[in-house]
Amino acid sequence: MRVILRIFSYIRPYWKYTLAGYIALLISIGMQMSIPRLVEYVIDGGLVQDSTRVLTIGVLAIVAVGLTQGVFTYLRSFMFQFLAEQVGYDIRNHLYRHLQFSTFSFFDRAHTGQLMSRGTEDINSIRRFLMFSMRMLVQSFGMLLVITIILLTINWQLALLSLALMPVLVVTALHFGQTIRPLYLAVQQQFGVMTTRMQENLAGTRVVRSFAQEDREIEEFDHELELLYDRNIDAIKKSAFYFPFMTVLSTLSIAMILWYGGRLVVAGDLTVGQLTAFYLYLAMLQMPARVLGFVVNSAARAIASGERIFEVLDQKPSIRSKPDATVLDPIEGRVEFQNVWFRYPETDEYALKDISFVAEPNQRVALLGTTGAGKSSITAMIPRFYDVTSGRVLIDGHNVKDLDLPTLRRQIGIVLQDTFLFSVTIKENIAYGRMDATDEEVIAAAKAARAHDFILEMSEGYDTVIGERGVSLSGGQKQRIAIARGLLMAPSILILDDATSNVDTETEFAIQAALAELMKGRTTFVIAHRLLTLKSADQILVMDDGEIIERGKHDDLLRRGGAYARIYDLQLKEQEEVASIGD
Repeated sequence: MRVILRIFSYIRPYWKYTLAGYIALLISIGMQMSIPRLVEYVIDGGLVQDSTRVLTIGVLAIVAVGLTQGVFTYLRSFMFQFLAEQVGYDIRNHLYRHLQFSTFSFFDRAHTGQLMSRGTEDINSIRRFLMFSMRMLVQSFGMLLVITIILLTINWQLALLSLALMPVLVVTALHFGQTIRPLYLAVQQQFGVMTTRMQENLAGTRVVRSFAQEDREIEEFDHELELLYDRNIDAIKKSAFYFPFMTVLSTLSIAMILWYGGRLVVAGDLTVGQLTAFYLYLAMLQMPARVLGFVVNSAARAIASGERIFEVLDQKPSIRSKPDATVLDPIEGRVEFQNVWFRYPETDEYALKDISFVAEPNQRVALLGTTGAGKSSITAMIPRFYDVTSGRVLIDGHNVKDLDLPTLRRQIGIVLQDTFLFSVTIKENIAYGRMDATDEEVIAAAKAARAHDFILEMSEGYDTVIGERGVSLSGGQKQRIAIARGLLMAPSILILDDATSNVDTETEFAIQAALAELMKGRTTFVIAHRLLTLKSADQILVMDDGEIIERGKHDDLLRRGGAYARIYDLQLKEQEEVASIGD
């Protein structure tokens, strides 16, 4: 009930349409209820009495009632379909907006396919419930009440006999609802798992084919598909038993009415018209009883879907601006870590251990270390993608927890290791952080990132749509567009996460030359394994297992003969030799 009430809360803004829909529904029910009585009037007053006048009046009345019912049925259908679309729109929009402000730790745990399933199939289940089942629920109980009263007025003995099986029908329907809901919840969960598998396969199709794993992927997808099939079959088995059972009960009820009602007609206690009307009303009464199963079925799906959607919406973002947050604009660029410890949610291992350092404005800080050393974790603390477990991160002397998040992040330019481009034009990708940027500013950023020339060679230049995730571009081209996007923001703090690791040496030198000029006037953090980057850094932090094991400049660290010198001899010295040959 709690889930249904939360779904109904989305109806409140559209109460006028809901009210209009129910008024149209009641009028159409009233029209429908009058038809058996008109049939009784035609039979008893027209056919039995041989009155053509009564017959004509009765038939014309039935036609008029039918036309009126058709008009209000159309209005009822339109109002409820409009309501379902509006609520579906609002829930989907609410879900999407919520995801935009969810923390990174939430996405670390969530599966994309499951989230996609909630935003599509689960919302469609709620729409179907609002469009059909909610209306049928009111219609069924309304018809049940009205028809019961009418049947009692026609013949109370016959009415009691016909209603004898009604409690069995209602109890069966309620039991069906209780047992079918967990089955549909399992179906929705497995649908999300299958969607996740498909989404990952499509995103990683190049990896799949590179390793010739097509057959394995087909086999694993087939396994998830079989599980979905089994869950659906479990639900279908329950539904398949319910509906024939309800049909048998309905048939028994009709048989009893014909037997006992026929005896009353023969005895002269009931007219043929009354028995016909009684039978028509009873047939109408069977419809709500049978539809109750569909309603319960649909409600069970909607509740299961609502639980999954509200499970996401109830995840309150743990990282958000305080009501009295400080708006720091512009940022000077001083970054300080004070005894920072950090571990990712639901893990026991610390990713950062007692990290302390200061980056003064305009300095370049290079982070060096093996995979998992904690380099990316440090850069994730600066824009407050995660909160520290203990310690403090300060920007211009202010704790990042006290700063207004949107203002902070707008002044931090980031080029992620996994370059992500949207399926829009090159211009829109570069201007993503500054949609108000002029064409001249976009071109200037592209030139600085050495992307301008290859962009002009494309079919539509800056207006070229690059396809999903930039599929039409090479790794180096995507990297340079991502760099241009970061540079266009003119941030006070710049984070380059392996920014030039996907380009050839010649291109890297060109990009580094441009970045050297553009990084002036801003604090820059670079995660890089390139010697050129390390040599130009004002401060190098050598990391291992979440700790800073060495710090200093390139020449000083080499003279110490420690971890940095060993990395230099094993990985970086060769780059210097190659550079000297190039010179």
